Amino acid sequence: MTDIDPSIGLYVEETRELLGELERGLLELETNPGDSERLDACFRAMHTIKGGGAMFGFDEISRFTHDVETVLDRVRSGELPVTKELLTLTLEAKDHILALLEAPRDGAGTELRTASDTLLASFAAYLPAGSHGAATAGATAHTHAAAETDEYACPSQPGPPGIYWVRLRPAPAMLHTGNDPVRLLAEMDTMGLVRVLRHGPIPALDDVDYDPEAVYGVFDLFVCTPCSSENLRDVFIFVEGDSDISITRIHTGLLRSSDLDELLATLAGRDEADDDTVRRHLEAAFAAKVATIETAKSTIQAQKIQNAPGVAAPARQHAVAAATTLRVDAGRLDSLVSMVGELVILQSRLRQAAKARDLDAVTEVDEDLERLTDTLRDVALGLRMLPIGSVFSQFARLTRDLAENLGKDVEFVAHGGETELDKTVIDRIKDPLVHLLRNSLDHGLEPPADREAAGKPRRGRITLSAMHSAGNVVLTINDDGRGIDSAAVRRKAIERGLIAADAEPSEKELLDCIFLPGFSTAAKVSDVSGRGVGMDVVKRNIEALRGTVELDSALGKGTTVTVRLPLTLAIIDGFNVMVGGDSFIVPLANLRGFQERFVADAVRTVETLERMGEMMPVVSLRRLFAVPGQQPDYERVVITETEGEMVGFCVDRVIGRQQAVIKSLDDCYRHLKWISGTTINGDGSISLILDVPQLVRFVRSREESRLHASEPFRTLPQ
Repeated sequence: MTDIDPSIGLYVEETRELLGELERGLLELETNPGDSERLDACFRAMHTIKGGGAMFGFDEISRFTHDVETVLDRVRSGELPVTKELLTLTLEAKDHILALLEAPRDGAGTELRTASDTLLASFAAYLPAGSHGAATAGATAHTHAAAETDEYACPSQPGPPGIYWVRLRPAPAMLHTGNDPVRLLAEMDTMGLVRVLRHGPIPALDDVDYDPEAVYGVFDLFVCTPCSSENLRDVFIFVEGDSDISITRIHTGLLRSSDLDELLATLAGRDEADDDTVRRHLEAAFAAKVATIETAKSTIQAQKIQNAPGVAAPARQHAVAAATTLRVDAGRLDSLVSMVGELVILQSRLRQAAKARDLDAVTEVDEDLERLTDTLRDVALGLRMLPIGSVFSQFARLTRDLAENLGKDVEFVAHGGETELDKTVIDRIKDPLVHLLRNSLDHGLEPPADREAAGKPRRGRITLSAMHSAGNVVLTINDDGRGIDSAAVRRKAIERGLIAADAEPSEKELLDCIFLPGFSTAAKVSDVSGRGVGMDVVKRNIEALRGTVELDSALGKGTTVTVRLPLTLAIIDGFNVMVGGDSFIVPLANLRGFQERFVADAVRTVETLERMGEMMPVVSLRRLFAVPGQQPDYERVVITETEGEMVGFCVDRVIGRQQAVIKSLDDCYRHLKWISGTTINGDGSISLILDVPQLVRFVRSREESRLHASEPFRTLPQ
């Protein structure tokens, strides 16, 4: 948002958060309808959104949320039960409010207003008879049928609501008979919602023909009422002898008041036209308006069906859109301010030590500064850390909607929502996780009848969990569905020429084929998945975050997808190592130790080394990156671990531990393999940050290719 009042921006951000809380609350009410505390929270969220909308000029939001709030209040007071249908309708209302939030404040478009009215018509069934509904929310009132029927003074039994066109041509001498057109209009107002247009010429005050006691002009009225035309005509019983009055029912049902104003404006200047001409014009105009509304309703319903499976719906896009602000725990801010104070003290100590030329004091300040910088870094990065549970709640809604669309009974379970992850990582991991969830729902879980036939519970389960592990966050998506048929994967891989017909790839190699572009074993393409588009993008996006993704599946039992991500993309702890004149950073999260070995006359890039009685592959970074210069007699082996696999990297020297501020590679260098970024050292030189998971995969592929070729590894001497 640009060039707007900051308070409006705060309202928008607060509303997004409130809508997120509302969605979580509604989903929890589906499993626990008797949770009064959760119900109160949902009502408060809707009440706050409505009040803020009226205050900051979001009139359509205020108008729309009025009836939704009324329904929630009736549920809260026990007048209405919590039903799945009502929860679904309220979730749709939440999506619609998000769409209205992105619309211009000076008025939503026709489609959004029509969507508002369509939803409000559904909510009207939950409103008490005689309720004004949204009509009390502002001048842009919506006309409800059932809600307003009992409120109007119909002398006879009210009938179905309709819209009447009333044309009154008062006799110029009406006032002389004791009648007043204003009184007549006021009486009409008691019988329905009335819109009035007065048109026709009025003589100027200095005109010799001007009569201050005469009535000039023509009055055209639209009256939305359940009363009959006879009831309306009775209002004019004392003037119909002298005045010209026509009453025509032109529409059965109701329209939004703004639509009535728009149609009424088309009568301006038609005061001299005969009634039949005006009636034909109005009938055509009303028919066109109703057709437009019905078309919009059909479009909205089609979009609702199409967008239900995922986040492709416009409202869902607004829900996934990254917020521009962050809510920060006050304790973290207090710690940050406290450390800034310590930093000022250290700066003063350093100045005094420099003036005194006290080297010991300077060294002491340097040590304290290093400690404080480490802590300051952790606190500053902590400001961007958010619990991933906020994303999990969105996935609960996605699972619910998609399962209903697919006709499946699914339980969504989330664990570890309190696990914190950098906001940038959270924003960028949503789309890959959505795709994985859609695959689990569409391909993984069987229909209820198939599950029962296989001896499984009718209800399937998808479990999404998060946990910290070795400096990373591990996300797992597990389903108890049909699993992946490795034989079908093998057939498809042979068909596409990915493996030879006589090859014997491992289970993991077969599952890795699923991440290749265009690879799919689905026999039927659905609206959700099955086109072979996406899993390669999922892997690419996760690797762009310096993460990894793995598949594990058991036929008939289910599939587990494991995603490992770094906690942050900003700063890492690592060890600086040198190969020739080149500097590399090995992330500390992957580091497990060092060994020193005599350099043999090996020529291969990948060798093996015995460590603790087991053979471990080692990689010569000098050969891998073609680093020039004299190779030393002894090399240091930096031992790393990724995903349970140990790999050593041969380097010339280990400089020491270093905090690395990660700088992304320029577009020209993004194709470089085995490098995840760069950092600038204290002396201004640049170090390359090793992508250890990618290097491990490279070593694994070399090992497997050698095994298939029956070529033994060379073993480095002890």
